[in-house]
Formats: sequence, C-alpha cells, structure tokens
Amino acid sequence: MANPQPEDGYVKLANEIWNELIRRDFSKRQKDIILLIIRMSYGCRKKMASIPKLKDFEICGISPQNIKKELKLLVSSRVISWSDGNVFSVIKDYEQWQITPVSGWDEVRFKELLSLNLSEGRSKTSQNKKFQIVKPRGKIIYTSQNKKLILLKTRSAGFSKQEVKGVSNPCGCKAKRIPKDIIKNNIKDNSCCLKEDTEMNQGNQNEFQTISQDAVPAGDTDSNRKAADLEYRRQVTDLYLKRRAKGIDLTVKDEILLDQLIADGVPISVALDGINQAFDKYKPQNKRDEIKSLKYCEGIIYGLFSKQEAAAEVDTEKEDPEAPQSKLSGPPEPEFSQDEYQKKLEKLKAKRGVVV
Repeated sequence: MANPQPEDGYVKLANEIWNELIRRDFSKRQKDIILLIIRMSYGCRKKMASIPKLKDFEICGISPQNIKKELKLLVSSRVISWSDGNVFSVIKDYEQWQITPVSGWDEVRFKELLSLNLSEGRSKTSQNKKFQIVKPRGKIIYTSQNKKLILLKTRSAGFSKQEVKGVSNPCGCKAKRIPKDIIKNNIKDNSCCLKEDTEMNQGNQNEFQTISQDAVPAGDTDSNRKAADLEYRRQVTDLYLKRRAKGIDLTVKDEILLDQLIADGVPISVALDGINQAFDKYKPQNKRDEIKSLKYCEGIIYGLFSKQEAAAEVDTEKEDPEAPQSKLSGPPEPEFSQDEYQKKLEKLKAKRGVVV
C-alpha cells in the first residue's frame, strides 16, 4: 500500500504523486485538474485544497461544460476526493487509482534518469566542494593554560631601541612629593564649595515650592517657567485621571489642550475647578457612557475663565474714579450656556492667533 505522509515533507509527497501522474494514462484535462489541486494543497503546505467555485477550474484551461464531468470521473476513479464546500484532495494511496498505465512506461529506465539528474544537481552544490586547508606559518607558543598561540613573523622597520629621555621619579621616591599642608588646604576649599552648592540647591527648591496655584505659568527665567509649566501639567493630569478613574496618561489631543490652556493664561485653579464641575454635572446615558477626553471639560474651563476676566474688568472699573457709573450699576452677569462657552473660546483662539 502506497501511503506517503506529509510528515516526510510536502515536496517528497508531491514528487511521488508526480511520478504516478507520468506513469498513468491521464487525459490533458485530468492532469490539469490534478496539478491545480496539488498546487493549492501540498504547494500551500496543507492536505486539502479549497476551491469555492467550480468555475475556478477554468484557470487551468478546463472549459465550463467539462469541469463537473472530469471531476466526477476522477472521483469515480479514486484519484481525488471531493467534499462539501468544494474541498478537494489527491488520494495519496496511488495504488487505488483506477487509471491504466501508459504503454511505453519503463520503471527501470525512469529510475536511471532520475538518479542521473539528481547526481548532476548534487555535484554543482557548494556543499560537496573540497576546500584547501591553509596551514598558518609561524612559531607555536604554549601558554600556562595549555593553549596554542601562533607567533607570526613580522618585519619592523625604523623602530630602533632608544633610551627614555629625561629622568623620571622611580616608585617610592620622595623627590617631588606634595606637602601635607597643601593637601589639607585643598580639602577645606572643596568642603566650602560643597556647602555653598548645597545651600543654593535648597534655595532653588524653596523657590519652586512657593509657586501659587492661582499663578499663571510664567517667570523671569526659562527654568522657572518650565518648572511652573510642569507643575501645571502635573496637577491637571492628576486631577483628570483621578476623576476619570481610568487610564494612566493623557492622549495627544489632551496634551494639545493643555498647551492651549497654558498659552491662553488660564490659571491652574480655574482649570481644576472646570474639571471638577464637568465631572460633577456629567450624567451618563448608559453604563458604558463616560468622559473620554479632557476636551469635554474645555467649554466649562473657558467659561469660568471668561467670568473671572469679566469680574476683573468690573473691579478695575470700580477702582477707576473716572469710569462711568452706568457700567457699575448694571445687573449681575448671568451664567453662560454651553454655546456661549464655545463662542468665548473661539474669541480667545482668534485673539491668540492675532497676537502670534
């Protein structure tokens, strides 16, 4: 019983089946169908070939009216199997094939030709080439670890033996030794410098800690401004992630909004109050509904910022004695709606664009 297995290799399996295809008296259509099935199964390193439409056999030159007839003939001859879903496979036990051999088949001569071509292919590979072993020339030195080292003979030109110019102090010589008093003085100077550096670092830390929450990130120097920006980002990020109770970092859009708040001069207290109000007023529509971005808090933050700026303008007018009294005696400003927040936000963005 001939039963080659895929474990022996798909190429070897396909070769045995090709031998039988040569030996048996198949028609051209039948061979084309079998070759297509082999390519789509063993050629893809699997046992079965999936050909959803019978019309696809036109690829190998079979006309539509002959496809089904030839397939049924191969199935009845026990050459291929045809399962549901148009899954085909070649029967590996080719001794069951009910196809007669060709008239001129000679098994011995076929094996001779096969052996001849295999031997010619092997002789051209680099694996069977004999490489010449080159022996290194030189003296062999044996080290203490019994390893052989080859000392190659090299010529050196222009390197003559010379004495060292000048006299150097030998080891342990007391000719030019540094006095102990100089060493002690150097130690004292270094300790004083370390104390001054420590006091300066402590003073800088105290300056960073005294930054107020209501202060807008700005400073006289770039270092103070960067420190204030980092503190601003840290407080806003921590509060947003704490209220959201999800995630470990901001998205790219949230980072852009943070840059925008800092550029517009929104105080840290206003930003934090806006985030708290956004989460307090938020009412989810279902259990999966949630605030997914800091962008949701943008309108409320800028609304609070607009109120703070309006209040500051009123205070300025009260302090100015020349300001008209009609502006001071007006009704209290109503609360802004979400649309008004957006309008205020657009004005601030336009204003910032003009300034830049």
